[in-house]
Amino acid sequence: MNVQWYPGHMAKAKREIEEKIKLVDIVYELVDSRIPYSSKNPMMTEILKNKYHIVILTKTSMANRSMTQKWINYYSNIGSNVIAIDSLSMENVKKIETLTYEVLHDKIQKDLSRGLKKRAVKAMIVGIPNVGKSTLINKLVNKNVTITGNKPGVTKAQQWIRINQNLELLDTPGVLWPKFEDQKVGIHLALTGAIKSEILHIDDLVLYLLSFLKENYPGVITARYDVEEYEDNIEILNAIMKKRGIHKDDYDRCFELIMNEFRNCKIGKITLDLI
Repeated sequence: MNVQWYPGHMAKAKREIEEKIKLVDIVYELVDSRIPYSSKNPMMTEILKNKYHIVILTKTSMANRSMTQKWINYYSNIGSNVIAIDSLSMENVKKIETLTYEVLHDKIQKDLSRGLKKRAVKAMIVGIPNVGKSTLINKLVNKNVTITGNKPGVTKAQQWIRINQNLELLDTPGVLWPKFEDQKVGIHLALTGAIKSEILHIDDLVLYLLSFLKENYPGVITARYDVEEYEDNIEILNAIMKKRGIHKDDYDRCFELIMNEFRNCKIGKITLDLI
């Protein structure tokens, strides 16, 4: 499952980010709380190297709470400004603007001392596809100004959005990188819907997920499906199909069932990237 790709629209989006970044004061870099490492675009490290920025962990209601705190600690310890949010429940969403002014405090004071007039902060929001950029913007502005969807590639072009008199946001399309050097990164992106499911085989993804859950979240498969967590994943699939009334040879339907229930948190609040 060696994933190597780079759609033309993503190459274009990367170029546009590099061109426009000089126009903004700060960058909001969104990562998925379920995969805080796998969803962090390594290309952004170079692009953002001299820019104020905040790492925003999204979708915290879908992730394991204790693991989210460990990732907050990790990013803080390497010198990043970080906050964890959930746009749907509005957890910490309003704190983003406060943190922005804390990060930019010295810059703002320096500008004022030079006689520059106070103006709205210009921020750019970046992240991989389906990380929650559009949902966050809609919550910040308190109305639907961007299209949202539970699939990658909804945002197609950059657009400026005025949040309030103090903050303006430049929304950008989701950008991935050309090749996933770590096989697990590609798998985790596919499991959470950051890349289209067709890119990797769903059977490989679900079999990986079952092994991962048995090792790191023992008991969740039994709790959800009322089956024994057999060493052989095929035995688990057979048991689930029997419990759910799925024909014994219809593995595709069983794979789809497990994938959908994982993505909808019916199996539990699972973080795939571990520290």
